[in-house]
Amino acid sequence: MPDTDQPITFDQMKGTIGSLVFLWSGIEQSLTEAIEILHAERKLKSVHGISRSIDVWSLAVKPTDNISTLRAVLCDRLVKMLREALVIRNLVCHGLISITAQLHIDAPEAHLKVRLGEDTRLLTWSQLDEMFSWMSRSRWLIRDLTEAAMENDAQRANDRLLSWEKFPEQQ
Repeated sequence: MPDTDQPITFDQMKGTIGSLVFLWSGIEQSLTEAIEILHAERKLKSVHGISRSIDVWSLAVKPTDNISTLRAVLCDRLVKMLREALVIRNLVCHGLISITAQLHIDAPEAHLKVRLGEDTRLLTWSQLDEMFSWMSRSRWLIRDLTEAAMENDAQRANDRLLSWEKFPEQQ
């Protein structure tokens, strides 16, 4: 997404909707692949729905020991963020009311207005930009958490995750 020092056009705001759908599609694909890898030895019934995929994946990845604390922290953090982003996705996909551009730099920030039931929100360009930043990297974190969960060497598994320690901050 471009720098917010420039006005944001209606087309750019429409593009945020496409970006949201595209990012979620990739995350869903990554979760499905990870679940298949984690459950390769037993025939797992097909998982339907993003929320259910997050549950199945995180249960398989989250350690039950007290040794893999970084993996547990990262898994919990990512799951929390994915659940919050899923709410935003549902609001946009099922409750989009309006799209507002920022015609000049002094105008209010460009935003989407969404409503689902009692939940009405303005999702600003900068909020969406921040969310898309970590979402665009989450597929690799899903992969690394999955591989760490399958690793027999605890130190090697932990080393794989060290670069993610400050996620969602950029690495």
